[in-house]
Amino acid sequence: MSELYMIRHGQASFGEKNYDRLSPMGVLQAQIVARHWVRIGRKIDAVYVGTMKRQIDTAGALLSAYKERQIPVPKIISDQSFDEYDSASVFQAQLPGMMDENPSISEKLADIYTDKRTFQLLFEEAMNRWVSGTCDMPGVVTWRGFTERVIKGVRQIMQVQGAKKRLAVFTSGGPISVVVKEALNLTDNATMALSWQIMNASITRFKYNARGLALAGFNDIAHLELAHDESLLTYR
Repeated sequence: MSELYMIRHGQASFGEKNYDRLSPMGVLQAQIVARHWVRIGRKIDAVYVGTMKRQIDTAGALLSAYKERQIPVPKIISDQSFDEYDSASVFQAQLPGMMDENPSISEKLADIYTDKRTFQLLFEEAMNRWVSGTCDMPGVVTWRGFTERVIKGVRQIMQVQGAKKRLAVFTSGGPISVVVKEALNLTDNATMALSWQIMNASITRFKYNARGLALAGFNDIAHLELAHDESLLTYR
């Protein structure tokens, strides 16, 4: 069987004007992934990446590490199928309905971009409304549309690359959870809940053939743990 590795990007810049860039911690996490694969001699037949800067820069760390050691690495292929959903648009679209149902939420708005716990609680509530499909808003991507885009992209690269290949996809937690959903036939709510557990710079591995996908490893962070620095273990 062929193998598909999906790597979540390093930590992004939470609370900054431009979230879509690696924080200093995210840069270090990406470098650790790259050095780990160099150390174990991981050979990759194709590398795909979404179009978001945090994804591209995480993939770039791998490319740099391989080139530094003169290890052959294929050209990175950009594919928007592996972009994260526009969480800011989804959140903003769901917020008015949430405030109608619970007016006390308005008191927490000042803290959502500085307090990670407050943000996470409100964000999870918004995403659960989105996943339900009952609160879709015009002009905002639907959960169904997002999942279909990701699965179409995965199926396409598997078909294009063929058998006995090892593929790497640098992406985000949302697309990774959707592919796990496809492999395990998870419910939508379980898929969203699973996405919260996917850590920065983690590696999720699948095996695949013409019949479909099988999950072989989820949310692996051994490469980060080997650094003996708990600050490297982040979710956002």
